[in-house]
Amino acid sequence: MAIPDISTELRQSLDRHRFSLRPQPEARSGEKTVHLVLDHGAEALHAGRVDFHLGLWSAFAVVRGHGLFRSEEVSRHETFEEAVLAVLANFTHLE
Repeated sequence: MAIPDISTELRQSLDRHRFSLRPQPEARSGEKTVHLVLDHGAEALHAGRVDFHLGLWSAFAVVRGHGLFRSEEVSRHETFEEAVLAVLANFTHLE
């Protein structure tokens, strides 16, 4: 799965703050999942994910450091870039 395009400004900001977008290769037919990851030296910390389902992008941000359900759906958007921004604005813990 190819990652949808984002603006140059957002791409530069993600790079500057060491975030990367990583596709989930085994997504089901008609669905897309992209993870937002903070590259922290030798390890990668998960900040959230963006899922495309039924025509909308859902933003899921990691909001708790522990527990069974660490992330919550924070919003739904028509564009991929808006959903990525929602994850960035809402994550509070890194896995």
